[in-house]
Amino acid sequence: MSTKAWALEMALYTKWQNDKLYKICDGLSDEDRTRDRGLYFGSIHRTLDHILMVDRVLWDFTLSGQPPRDWDANRKLYDDYPTLRQERLAFDAMVIDTTRARPKTWLDEIVSYHHPRLGRDRVHPRQFPLMQMFNHGTHHRSQVTSALHQIGIDYGSTDMPFNPLSQY
Repeated sequence: MSTKAWALEMALYTKWQNDKLYKICDGLSDEDRTRDRGLYFGSIHRTLDHILMVDRVLWDFTLSGQPPRDWDANRKLYDDYPTLRQERLAFDAMVIDTTRARPKTWLDEIVSYHHPRLGRDRVHPRQFPLMQMFNHGTHHRSQVTSALHQIGIDYGSTDMPFNPLSQY
């Protein structure tokens, strides 16, 4: 599988998982979504907001080849759920469309830069921050699905072979 095919498969998987998660969260009250459930970012809503915020930063990093200058992992984007949901869906669609439109080898390009937070020079394929984006989202979605399980909601499968959007 080419790097581009991998990226597209991961983007389709992420869209599938986010669509499932947001459909479940649509059925929760604002109180249930914003209640502190002991997650790293407290509530389901705050965790979903954090995922989108970091996804945007890492996507920009992937495209530009340069790390963010003003990184704040605790920054909030949207306090209201309908806007957060709309922005999440739009972001996922944009990642899929952009990935499809890029040349086959774009993610294999080598980028080099000085990383201000790490205080050192880095050299790696452009795909590296994209790998982190997908990994980070999976990590925090699992926290949300665990919180849903604790309130009696079965999230269902997260296994890639069951993805109806898969290109394979």
